[in-house]
This record gives sequence, structure tokens and C-alpha cells, in this order.
Amino acid sequence: MPPQPLRADAARNARRIVDAAYSVFTAGGVTVPMEEIAAAAGVGVATLYRRFPHKQDLVRAVLEARFDEAIAPVLSRAASLDDPREGVYVALEAAVGLAAAEQPLFAAANNVGALTMDLAWRFFSPVAALVTAGQASGVFRPDLVPDDVPRLVLMLLGTLPSFPAGASEGWRRYLDLLMDALGPVGASELAPASAVADHTPHI
Repeated sequence: MPPQPLRADAARNARRIVDAAYSVFTAGGVTVPMEEIAAAAGVGVATLYRRFPHKQDLVRAVLEARFDEAIAPVLSRAASLDDPREGVYVALEAAVGLAAAEQPLFAAANNVGALTMDLAWRFFSPVAALVTAGQASGVFRPDLVPDDVPRLVLMLLGTLPSFPAGASEGWRRYLDLLMDALGPVGASELAPASAVADHTPHI
């Protein structure tokens, strides 16, 4: 049975808590007491814990809110583009740009185990569909498989610690290199792909 929608006042409280938690986590990290988040949201501690019994639940809600605000609309736009290659580019650009700008939030999520593969697949699956469409139209090499997508994204995210936090877009160079590598021209034969294990991503 699907979860019942929140009452209007409960939904407003939940949104205030998530917005306050986003600001608090960004400024002070995940170790900030829940009482401080409740105060920033203007709700009682009991209200906060009733909606988010554990800090992991709250961090996860913040991540999902940021995804819905910053990534989901880009994925919809990417899927509507005539050129799948452009669609993959704008999707990857949005994801890596968000991770670069929100490194404190992602660090907090890693610390409490809130960044999980089920959330990550909300991004990987649409991008994999774009890659498949690009293979059909000849803009991507034919030997790519869906399990390549999370690893390619993690390769890009792996460049972020080498740049000043929040102050560099140097990752764009490696996004351009990656996009060139996905093309069919001059492609080398790849070793077989293996399935992606369920794990906690680290950003």
C-alpha cells in the first residue's frame, strides 16, 4: 500500500526541516545536533524526530530534495533533446557540477551512510537509456553497457578532490575527455564489463 500523503501542515513542517537541515549541514557538517536543526526550522525537537527519527533519514531527505531540484529537471530536458550525445553531456554536467558545489553535503551523506546506490540509480538509469539511444544513432561506441555508466560517473567525481573545493570547474576538462572517449571513432576493444555491486558511493 503506498504511503499516505502528508497533511498540509505536516508537509510544510517537513519542508522547513529539510531546508533548514540543508543550510545547517552545508555550514557545519553532519555533526550539528538535531536540536540546532529543529531551532533553525522553527519546529520542536519532537516534531523533527517524529518526521525524521534518525539523522540518516534527514540527510537522505536533503539529498533527495537537492536531486529533485537540481538533477531531475535536467534529466527530463536531456531526454527531450534530439541529440543523445548532448543529452548525456548535460546530464553529466549537472551531476558533477552539483557534486562539486555541494561537497560538504555529500561528505555528510557519506559519513552517515545516506548516499546509497538506489538513490544513485535514479541518475544512472536515465543516462544509460540516453547512451543506448546514442548507440542506436551511431554517436556512441557500440560496446558500452549500462553498468559502464556508474563507473564513468565515479571516474569524473574522482577528479573533484584534486581541485579547490567549490572554487574550480577544472572537472569540465575531464568531462570533455570522457565524452570524446565514448565516441565510436578510433575506439579500442574493451575488456568485458562486470556488474556493479551494491555499495555506498564515495564522493
